[in-house]
Amino acid sequence: MLEALDVTIRNADERDLLALEWDGEYSRFRRLYRRAMDEVREGKRIIFVAEVGKLIVGQLFVHFDSAWRKAFIGQDTGYLHSFRVKSDFRNRGVGRNLVTKAETVLKESGFNRAVISVAQTNEAALRLYKSLGYEPFREDPGRWSFKDHHNQVHHISEPAYILRKSL
Repeated sequence: MLEALDVTIRNADERDLLALEWDGEYSRFRRLYRRAMDEVREGKRIIFVAEVGKLIVGQLFVHFDSAWRKAFIGQDTGYLHSFRVKSDFRNRGVGRNLVTKAETVLKESGFNRAVISVAQTNEAALRLYKSLGYEPFREDPGRWSFKDHHNQVHHISEPAYILRKSL
């Protein structure tokens, strides 16, 4: 692992929406980010960002009210998604800090379990999740659609592993 960084994990707010697009790399998700921020105000989600200095270098969305909420008998489950860390900041504790913060908030909110999905091709993220105690329990075809900021529909097919962890 590279040298650890002084990372600040904080709740994202409206001012962070443009930064979540990562210099245009993820602008196609602008509508999704806007909807997620609306759900933050409704108490259905939290969006965390990781900052080094004033630069946002990571993000993680925590969904309190997803389909996973009651998927396990007796387990109130939160869903972690849209997790990414800029490549220059990987393997330096940023991702681990984001996930740990999300788990802490879920526990404090009465959740007993967390679920996260990872693209089957993303071996580094899979290793991170397993090192944090997540266990794969099923596969998902990863098919979904969205409208981008130009109102064009995109169909995604990204096979994923679904992992779970008791909190």
